[in-house]
Amino acid sequence: MPETKVQKKLNKLIQQELSDLLRMEHAYTPGVMLTVSGVRITADFSLAKVFITVFPDQKLEEAVKELNKNSWEVRRSLAARIRNKIRKIPELDFQEDDSFKEADRISRLLDTLDIPEESEDEEKGE
Repeated sequence: MPETKVQKKLNKLIQQELSDLLRMEHAYTPGVMLTVSGVRITADFSLAKVFITVFPDQKLEEAVKELNKNSWEVRRSLAARIRNKIRKIPELDFQEDDSFKEADRISRLLDTLDIPEESEDEEKGE
């Protein structure tokens, strides 16, 4: 089922606010650059899956564990910021966003392919 306009707006709002919160108020993983790469809220607005990436990559699992362990505190801070814009503050489920790793893996696979260059005869259609 495709996302509604309201879901898209809330995804963007929650992503922006969580990015600010995690950067300034809730630094559970010191020495790590954390990015909220996406948010997907359910149709009933009860759960928001929050996808994060970190640099360096090795600390991604640790960061997700810490955020999920403290999600109630992050949710409370989020509620204080957006309570006038949304009726129900969703539960937060932090998840690893490994799309960058997957893109890097695909790029490395493509680099290993042996694709012959086209000859001049093939380019002219002969």
